[in-house]
Parts: sequence; structure tokens; C-alpha cells
Amino acid sequence: MLTVEERVYTLSYLWKEADYNFAFWAERSDIDWDAEYRKFLPLVINASGDLEFYLLLMRFYALLRDGHTAVTPPFALLEGRSVPFGVTRAEGKFFLSAVPSGREELLLSEITHIQGLPIREYIEKYVYPLYWHELPESLFACYDCIEASVMFNFDVNEPITVTADNGEFTFKMSEPAETLWAELCVKAPEQLDERFRSESLVISLTNDNIAVIEIFDFYHAEITGEFAENIGLLKGCSGYVIDVRGNSGGMGDPPLEIARYFISGKYPVRSENKTPAHSAKYHALEPYIDRNSPDLSDPWQRKIYEVASHTYYESLTENGEIDGYIDFDETKTELAAPAVVLANHLTACAAEMFVSYFKITGRAKTIGTTTFGSGAEAMIRDLPLGGEMRLATTRGRLIDGSEYVNVGIAPDIPAERSVGDIANGTDRVLVKALELLRNAQ
Repeated sequence: MLTVEERVYTLSYLWKEADYNFAFWAERSDIDWDAEYRKFLPLVINASGDLEFYLLLMRFYALLRDGHTAVTPPFALLEGRSVPFGVTRAEGKFFLSAVPSGREELLLSEITHIQGLPIREYIEKYVYPLYWHELPESLFACYDCIEASVMFNFDVNEPITVTADNGEFTFKMSEPAETLWAELCVKAPEQLDERFRSESLVISLTNDNIAVIEIFDFYHAEITGEFAENIGLLKGCSGYVIDVRGNSGGMGDPPLEIARYFISGKYPVRSENKTPAHSAKYHALEPYIDRNSPDLSDPWQRKIYEVASHTYYESLTENGEIDGYIDFDETKTELAAPAVVLANHLTACAAEMFVSYFKITGRAKTIGTTTFGSGAEAMIRDLPLGGEMRLATTRGRLIDGSEYVNVGIAPDIPAERSVGDIANGTDRVLVKALELLRNAQ
């Protein structure tokens, strides 16, 4: 077990980083962060074990109500806690994507109760205190949080009952069971001719010369060169499906550089990107103003107040911005055929910027579901005693000034897989995209 000193230090580390670097204190004025820290101190000191301690840390950061801010405990703490089921979400409901061997008839049946609680009540009681995202679809797309919540909240020898609409099963985490998984992969709706594949990019062609461009992430700078190398192939296509479903983001340059091959024009930037800033001098002057009723019309008092309340920000230049504009014509627009962009709840951060370029400029319709809704630059750090923390450190909007953090980017044409689609491996989103492009020809 961790010592009391180690526990107090780790909680203090999390408190300190959030106090100085969390980007959304202006929107969280209802949280007294110092008071929450003092409330959690005796709890972590008296935690019965390391797992309970880390769950308290998760609860502490979940108070910040941000999809890019969380604590992940060390995986070693879950050893000996086996959960023989999996969950997938479709149409706003929860379905079994894995079941104990011998219960195949329950695969892809709807979960109605866990431990006797209706699934919605279970989630409110056992999931949201540990995980948070304003968009339920994004939360459950990103985390296996129902399965994890069972591991976190119940004794290893306690019987756990999962009830579905056509049956139920009971297990103990201390008794590993063989698990049967549903096939969740989608099948292409028609024959595709793959022409290029790398770690981040796949380019395929349909029989009628529509390019299906899958971009898995923007973490690898090489993707820009890989895309440029295939311009000759893409220039002759009659249309483009650009698929960034599941793309969790990465670096800021590749999305803009690739978008410039499709988009032309110069657009004003109204994103107002900011990051928390600190001034020791103005923090020292805090006793000279009335914190409860400052005169915010006085620039001197305003700055002292904002520094003291951690709502003083440094402005950031939008990626690619020059003199308040983003110029898509810096790269010649060579791909002018009709295009559609596919996105979903796992399309996040830099990938959301990519989607926004097409949406804001009107270059292409987006098809799918609302994006993840988290563009903040995350501070990712290993915790001193194991596990990891993530903390949102920037706040901003899309280049047209519209909000997307904790909101997401809604599609122009909503399309989501049903549980029947999952069972059949059907990709109705790609089907709809190809249909739209063919009707436009």
C-alpha cells in the first residue's frame, strides 16, 4: 500500500496542476477547488487500499466536468478483476458486445439492468462520478466505462448480475470466464481497390473511380508527404469520401495541409484560442482589491482579479493563421471534385479542426454523428506513483467563432449504425456517402 505521504503528495500534485493550468475555470466558477482539495485530503489518507485511493483521484478530476481531463489508475490495480462482458452503444442504447462463453444468445442484446439497477440509474450512480463528458455519446465511445465501473465499484468476490432484454448472467470477478466477442468490424459495401496504405492513411478506389480516403490519425507528420505523393492518383477521381471516423487527432499542421488540397479561399479567424497565464506580481497585489466585488471596469483591478481567480489568459495564434486569416490557397487546390467527410464521436481534437475546415468553408457535407467535442491541448503526465493524468490547458472555438468543446460538430447529414448494422457488419454511413456523391454526378 502507498504511504500517507505518497497519497497526499499525489493529490496535491493533481490539485496544483489543475489550479494553475486548467483552461476552463471561467466556466467552472461554481467549483471551490481549494475546498474540494481539503475535502478529499482526509478521504485519500483514510482510503482502505490503493484502488480506493485512485478512484478518489478519478472522482476529484471528474469534478472538473471536461472530456479531456481525467485520471487513469495503474492497470496493475485491476489484476484479478475479470469482467466477462463488453458493451457497445448504438441508437442511444447499450448492447452486449461480449458475453460469457455458452451465452451466445445474448450477444448484441440490449442491457436493461446491472446489479438490479436500470442501466440509466446504474450509470448515474457508478459511472459519472468517475468519468465525465458533456456528451454521453462521446464518453461511451471513448471509454469502456461500464465494464471498468464494475471492476472499480464492487468486491472481487461479489456476484455481479447483468440483465439483458432476453436473459441474464451472473459472474464473480475473481473467477475468470472465457468470453465470446461479437464481430464489430464493418465490411465495405462494395469492392474497393486499395492503392496506398500507411500507418495513418489508406486510399482506395471504387469501380466508378470514387476515392475513399481513410485518415486514422494526425500524429505522424509523414502523412502530409504521403498524401502529396498520391495527388496524381487522386486528381483523376470523380469524387472523394474522406473518412476521419475514429481519428483522435494529433498535430495541428497535417489537417490544414491536407485540407488545402481540397479547399480554396481566405477565411477570417475568430477562434479566440487561449491558455491560462499567471503573473506573480499581480497575484501579490490580490490583498489590495475586493475579491468579492472588484471594479472590473478598472484594468488594474481586472487583471489582479483574473490572475487571482485563474481566469487570466494568454491569446494563442490559430494554427496556420497569418494576420487574422487562414489562407487555404497557400497550397494549390488540386482536388476539386465533389467530396464528403465522414465523422463520429471518436473524431477529436485536430481531426475536429479538419472537419471544421470543410464544414465552415462549405466545401463538403459531413455525414455521421457529432464529433467528440474536445479540442483542448491536453497536459498528459505520468502520476508520481503510477497511472496517468490528463488536463485541458487550452480553450478556443472553431475558426468561425462557433463553440465545439463539450459540444462537438454536428453532421450536416446524420447517419449512425444501428444494432442490426453492427450484427451484419453494415457501414450505412459509407453507403450514404457514396450514394450522395453518385447522385451529384
